[in-house]
Amino acid sequence: MAYGPPPEPHEPAPHAAPPPPQSPPQPQHSPQPQQWSGSPAAARTPGPGLAVASVVLGLVACALPLLPFNLDLVRQYLTFPFGFGGLVLAIGGCTGGRRGRPVAVTGIVLCGLALGMGVFMVAG
Repeated sequence: MAYGPPPEPHEPAPHAAPPPPQSPPQPQHSPQPQQWSGSPAAARTPGPGLAVASVVLGLVACALPLLPFNLDLVRQYLTFPFGFGGLVLAIGGCTGGRRGRPVAVTGIVLCGLALGMGVFMVAG
């Protein structure tokens, strides 16, 4: 009986097959969020909604004091809420890359006319 050093545990047995070669690790990709049809929200140009609303408010502000209703105590003040609201919306419609900028300018003119008419009615 021969006493020798024990066999190394890292040495493969002579009758075992060599281990398969390991492939390099694949990079893991994070899943992309699903985009709905159409362009991304950041690339869309806002529509002319603010400009149209300003024109409507400007028309209401110009026409409301001229209606044949009995508005003796409030007639001269009716133009101010509609005129200022329409003016704010028209300025918002002119800023940025919005469509409908000419409509917003029309809203500014109508709201300015209504506010001028209101000032004339209050002063007179």
